[in-house]
Amino acid sequence: MRITKPQMERRQDTVEVSAEVDGFRLWYRVPGSYAVSQTADSFLAAALLPAMARGEPLEIDASLLVCPRFLTHVGTLQEIYHCWNPALHKIPISAETAPGAPVNAGVLSFFSGGVDSTYTLLTRAAEITHTVFIHGFDSYVDPDICRVAIERNTAFVRSMGKSLIPVETNYRSFGYGHNLSMFLTHGSTLASVALLLGFPRVFIPSTNAYDDLFPWGSHPLTDPLWSSDSVTIVHDGAGTRRIDKVRTIAGQEAALANLTVCARNMNSNCGRCDKCLYTMIALQLLQVQGPFPPLPPLRVIRKMPIGSFARSFVAENIALARQSGDGVLQKALSASLHHHERQQLLKLADRVLLGGLLKRAYRRTWKSRCGAPRIQPVPD
Repeated sequence: MRITKPQMERRQDTVEVSAEVDGFRLWYRVPGSYAVSQTADSFLAAALLPAMARGEPLEIDASLLVCPRFLTHVGTLQEIYHCWNPALHKIPISAETAPGAPVNAGVLSFFSGGVDSTYTLLTRAAEITHTVFIHGFDSYVDPDICRVAIERNTAFVRSMGKSLIPVETNYRSFGYGHNLSMFLTHGSTLASVALLLGFPRVFIPSTNAYDDLFPWGSHPLTDPLWSSDSVTIVHDGAGTRRIDKVRTIAGQEAALANLTVCARNMNSNCGRCDKCLYTMIALQLLQVQGPFPPLPPLRVIRKMPIGSFARSFVAENIALARQSGDGVLQKALSASLHHHERQQLLKLADRVLLGGLLKRAYRRTWKSRCGAPRIQPVPD
C-alpha cells in the first residue's frame, strides 16, 4: 500500500488536503482560516489499519515526511492491534522523517454534542480553546442536516467562549472499502484529524471507564500513541462512569439543552434507539427531562437492545434505579440485561459446544445479503 500524490487546494472558504492511498483519493476539508500540517502523519494514521488488514507494507512517498516520534509509536500501535485481532498483521513502514511543529495555537477537543464530548468540554473548559466537529466520520448525513448540527453546536461552544472547527472527510468510504468497521477505526480517524490540524494538545473524549475497558477504536492504550513530535493526544474522561457524566451535564442547563445522543438523528433525540434510551433513563432517575421525548412504555425498555459496549451503561442505570427506589424501572432494566446475558450465553455455547457452527451459518447468510463482513477490534 502506498501514500502518494499529496495535494492542497483552496476552495472558497475551505482548504482541501488530500493524498492517494492505495489508489483512493482520501481528503479532508478544513476552514481556510486554520493552518494545516504539512507532514504525512495524518495520512499514515488513516492508512495504518487498512494496510494491516491487507497485510501489506506501507510505503510513503519521499515528498511526504513523517514525525520521528509518531513513526516510533506506530510500532507499538501495531503490536496492540495485532494482539486484539490477529487478522491485523504487523507490517513494515517505509517513510522519510523530519521533526514537526504545531501549526495552530490552543487546545483542541473533539465535540459531537453527545455525553462524552460534552463532559470533556465542561470539565476541561479552563484548558480547551477549540472544538472540532467531523462530517463524514461515522455516518452519511445530508449536508443540510449536518449544517444544522454544526450551527447548533457552534452556538453552544461559543456560549462557553470556545470556537468550533467543522471538518469534512471521506474517510468512511475509504475504511469501508477495506472492510473495516468504524468500531475499529474511529480512534485512528480522530487521530488523523488531530494530526492534520496540528494543535499542540488534543483531547479525545472516552467512551468507557477504566473498569470497563475492552478492545475498541478509541482506547486509553492507543489514543496517546497517535501523538507526534508536535501534537500530544490525550484520552480524557475514562476515570468517570457514564452515569456520572450524565449527572454532571444534567447540572448545566445549556449543556443539557444541547445534548444530542441519538443514533438515528444528529439534531434531535428519537427516544427509541439504544443510545437515547440509556441517556433518557439516567436523566429520569436524576429527575431531569432534558431534550428528549417522554420515556417509552416499560415493555420497550424490557426489550431494549444492549450493544456489546453498553452493558455497563445499563448496569449503572440499574444501580441508580435501586438507589432512587424506583423498583419498577429497575425490574424492567434487569429484564433487558438478563435477555442480553442469555444471548451472550448462547454465543458461548455455540463456540464451545458447536465450534461456532451457528455463527458461521449466520455470517454466510449475512455476507450473501450485505457483502463481506467488516473487521472488528477483536474476534468474537
